Amino acid sequence: MGQYTKEMFERDLKARREQEAKQEEECRERQERESLLRAWKADGGSEADFEREWPKLRDEGRRLRVLNADRQAREAMRNGTTSRI
Repeated sequence: MGQYTKEMFERDLKARREQEAKQEEECRERQERESLLRAWKADGGSEADFEREWPKLRDEGRRLRVLNADRQAREAMRNGTTSRI
């Protein structure tokens, strides 16, 4: 079969990390969806209505996470310990 090279290892490692990241994202989205569905039903909504609205809810959640990450980054920069000389 041949020798297992450093390049082969790095390629395999990259593929493994990409697969793990994809699985984590799918798990996070599944958990988010289940949580929102429970809240939706608790508020009196139907599962059919939730299914129809899910794409909008998912996109809005993503938008809010991006805005929150940006806000946190700006706050961290503002509160940083960088010298002001």
